[in-house]
Order: sequence, then C-alpha cells, then structure tokens
Amino acid sequence: MSDEPTTQATQTRHRLLTAAEELFAARGVTAVSNRMICEAAGQGNHYAVAYHFESREGLIQALLRSHNGRIDALRRQLVDELGYIAEVRDWLRCLVQPQLEYVGTASGRTHFATICAHLVADPAYTELIYREAAQSPSLIRILEGLYRTLPNLSEHTITVRNLMTQNVLISTYADFERSRNDAAELDSESWREFSDAMVDGLLGLWLAPET
Repeated sequence: MSDEPTTQATQTRHRLLTAAEELFAARGVTAVSNRMICEAAGQGNHYAVAYHFESREGLIQALLRSHNGRIDALRRQLVDELGYIAEVRDWLRCLVQPQLEYVGTASGRTHFATICAHLVADPAYTELIYREAAQSPSLIRILEGLYRTLPNLSEHTITVRNLMTQNVLISTYADFERSRNDAAELDSESWREFSDAMVDGLLGLWLAPET
C-alpha cells in the first residue's frame, strides 16, 4: 500500500513525458504549452508538469535523460570494444553509431532525434542539450580519442569542424528518423549502412587538409 503513491507518480511522469515527446516532435518545442502536455497525458491538473518536474526545463531534461542513458550504454560498449590502437575512423564510429543504432533498432516509430533537432535550433534550449550530452564520460573519452588521433590542425580549424560535426549529427539523425518513421515497414538493419556512410563523410571532413 505504501508503494501506491510512488507508483502512481511514476506512471504520471511517464505519461507526461510520452505526451510531451509526441507533441514536441509534431509541433516543435515552442508551440507546445505545458497545458497541452497535461491534457494530452490525460491530466485534469494543468499544473502537473510543474508538480512532477518543477519547471519546463526540468521536463525537457528528464526527457533527454530517458533516452541518453540508453544511448550511452551503446556508446560505452563500442568504446570498450576498441583495440589498443584506435584510429580516427574508429572514434568517429563510436561517435556516430550509438544514436543511429538506438533509433534504428526501436520496435516502433521514434521521435527523439527530431526533438533534439528542435531543441538545438531553439536558443532557449541549445545549451541544455549540449550540457546534458557532456554528462557522458564515454562521450568525453570518444572526443579525447578523436582529437588525439587527428592530424595536426589549428585550434580554429578544430573549432569550425566541431561545429560542422555537431550540425551534421543532429540534422542527419533527425532525417534518418523521419525517413524510418515514414517507411511502410520499419527496418531494423538500415541504420548499419547509414552509419557507415556517415562515418565516411565525417572522416573526409576531419582529414581534409587545412588551407
């Protein structure tokens, strides 16, 4: 009996997160109010978001973490499988593949990559999405490994190519997710070839000569 309130609260949080995810993906983050999320989640109390997540940012943070934890598990596995001598391509694969695999092997249609694209385009939430990503020790390890194996590049070039890589990853993940969602039948293997092609493209970006 003592577990009932906690169980009910957990279920309500889950319903709110699910409703927010579907609305954010369909309409964008700014166009969706907390009231709309509460109504879509079947909550008569229109302050349920504030009650369960304290703030709008708290809701989005919880939404990101609900996915990032599972993506990070895939990321850790890839990093742990690296051999003693890892090259630029190996680190780029660890950077690119986890989210594609996460989306590409889902049993149903997903919205996470699309929401990330919405968030990073909104100045109010850009910092939040990158701050949450920076909480991953395995991601930090991947970036350190990538920088360590790159040819000698100037700090300015690395900064520019970092920005290009961030934009490529976020927008291309969202394009892959939308394409998969729109397919007549979900394909749980198409992410592999897509991942290889993305790694090839980013390899060209990072190994391109400086002028």
